Amino acid sequence: MKKLKIYSILLTMTVASSLFYGCKQTTKETVAPSKVGDKSPITITFYNADANPKGTGFSDAVAKKITEKTGVTLKIEAPVGGSNARIPLMIASSDYPDMIYAKGDTNKLVDAGALIKLDDYIKKSPNISSIYGDFFNRLKYSVEDPSIYTLGAYGVGAKLWAPNSMFQIQQAVLKDQGYPKLKTLADFEKAITDYKAKYPTINGQKTIGLSLCADDWRWLITVGNPVGSALGHQDDGEWIVDAKTHVATYKFMATKAREYYKWLNSMNAKGLLDPESFTQKYDAYKSKLATGRVLALTDSPWDFLEPATALVKDNKADRTWAPQPITLDETITNAGMRDVGYSGGWGVGITTAAKNPQRVVDFLEFLSSDEGQVLTHWGIEGVNYTVENGKRVRSEAEQTKKNTDPDYVINSGVGAYSYPFPERGDGLMDKTGSPYTTNTTDSIIKNYNVAEKETLKAYGATMFKDLFPASTDISDYGAAFQTSMPTGSDMEINFKKAEDYCQANVPKAVLASPEKFDAVWDEMQVQLKKIGMEKTAAEYSKLLQDKVKLWEEK
Repeated sequence: MKKLKIYSILLTMTVASSLFYGCKQTTKETVAPSKVGDKSPITITFYNADANPKGTGFSDAVAKKITEKTGVTLKIEAPVGGSNARIPLMIASSDYPDMIYAKGDTNKLVDAGALIKLDDYIKKSPNISSIYGDFFNRLKYSVEDPSIYTLGAYGVGAKLWAPNSMFQIQQAVLKDQGYPKLKTLADFEKAITDYKAKYPTINGQKTIGLSLCADDWRWLITVGNPVGSALGHQDDGEWIVDAKTHVATYKFMATKAREYYKWLNSMNAKGLLDPESFTQKYDAYKSKLATGRVLALTDSPWDFLEPATALVKDNKADRTWAPQPITLDETITNAGMRDVGYSGGWGVGITTAAKNPQRVVDFLEFLSSDEGQVLTHWGIEGVNYTVENGKRVRSEAEQTKKNTDPDYVINSGVGAYSYPFPERGDGLMDKTGSPYTTNTTDSIIKNYNVAEKETLKAYGATMFKDLFPASTDISDYGAAFQTSMPTGSDMEINFKKAEDYCQANVPKAVLASPEKFDAVWDEMQVQLKKIGMEKTAAEYSKLLQDKVKLWEEK
């Protein structure tokens, strides 16, 4: 899912120490302060469906500076145990926070009448208006209700510099095998097989070929998403969408999906799949990855950033993973570098419970200002970065801290308040000529770990995106998973039934004895048709086609 962009966002967390540059001349940065209204002290309650529970205190240096500028203190609530059951409870009780980021449950809040319309507020908010610019149509809710209820998350106008790859393999494996070009599942499997046979243990523990994590909603990431990638499609969540006709197919009913899961079934039969893939909790998964004994993953980089950072800190950079352009076979082109564009579907909304919605808008207006964007992405001048010759720079010491401290964001606040709030994307420059975010091609290249640099050099590449087929095509419907279904509709009910059914039965297919796989998979297709997923897919296709029309309106 598009959360893969979080990886890019997390990569932007940065740097610079005035002590490191103490002998150099610095120039005081000039960032025009934003114009906001009332700055008297106020606490705004905020439920963030993606918040890290460890980072909800709003007490770091960046948070304190935001409070100084706006008078706002955020009281942040995070999901318990990674579950978003809190949102249905809010709706049932009509007990809402002032502000909310609900991700895929946004439609439920709109249908419950829990979110206020932001159109008139936006017209009076120049900083917010400036960020979204030509993308305002993408903030509209639907053809039937073209109101704006949320300010879309993810960087607006971002450049695509990191591949959306679901297949990762250790740098150590690639090096040991002479940096082979891996293109197909057969190539991927051979690399894992040969290395595991050669090194049955790593650091005294049994080597694991491929590990998945089916804990809670993460089964969508490591179990569901890879099939779309293997079949040559962009990340559209639980759908595979024809880029030209916008016809959607439920992922587990796609013609060649059987072949992908049959491959996983064979990996299990050969002892190459982690036997705990469908039972381990996320924390156990991360801990296992941090040991360095898992050779390969089918996961998005943002989901394993913490163990990867820990490996670098432990001088085990060679045990981190490199993205690979893997597909089912050589007839399929990997779509890891297809730009989905700005989707706008998920974002921060203001609820009807907010006693002073204008103060919430003023808070978002400050974050949308150049001053707010620099603060949230770069941190505190003189602490996290300095300014030299009018340009923001970051120190090696600060960057090292970011690269090796899994809690850097929580401790420093740098990057903690960019997503899911309004933000400009990677590659965009402010009036000083400095990038709004800390991500640039130069910074990405510079901050690859030592093993990543060695891998890229061996392949004759500058960045990992160079290993993937180039793509100039941009999705005209964004990412499908950000298109919501009407709450309580047959479409939504059938989809939920199918998801529950697949979450229980896809593992059964993968873990079945090879001779029984086809029977299990065939039965899944029968049951999904009975649930009504062919009709649901047709209805969902209509939603995507309507979205394209809405976005095209002038």
